[in-house]
Amino acid sequence: MALFETLDVNGTYHAVQNFFYDRYPVIKRRSGAWGDYSSPSFDGMPKAPAKGNSTENAMIEHSIYASALYAVHYAIQGCSKESQAIIVGKYIKELPDDTIKCRLAVSGNGAFRRRLKKACCEFADCIDPACERFKVKRGKEGLIPELRRYESEKVC
Repeated sequence: MALFETLDVNGTYHAVQNFFYDRYPVIKRRSGAWGDYSSPSFDGMPKAPAKGNSTENAMIEHSIYASALYAVHYAIQGCSKESQAIIVGKYIKELPDDTIKCRLAVSGNGAFRRRLKKACCEFADCIDPACERFKVKRGKEGLIPELRRYESEKVC
């Protein structure tokens, strides 16, 4: 086994793309980032005892998802300027590829596809320290899966 495994660029690209299409919208929705949120308020009236504390559970869930959202945005900031523009344009703002290519002054699908794959690999590298900073669980049981794929993981 080598000290550094060889990164599978296509596998990493597909993992990042699947993350932004499948998991990122859920994280964004459940974090409450699309709207305003406030602390719970009390009206002073006595309430019947309830089983569990749903308000507390909702705030804990919001906090977990908000931390994951902060980690994703922090990881994007760790990428190069060109990669930031590509990731934000394609996955966050959901702009058409032609619009992003025009903004980057890139002509040709091949050149854009290479830069997109590079941006996804940079994001996959940056998400690990971002999750560490914001204390976000990774892997199968966490909100953000392992995004880097390696040549040794390929199934023949």
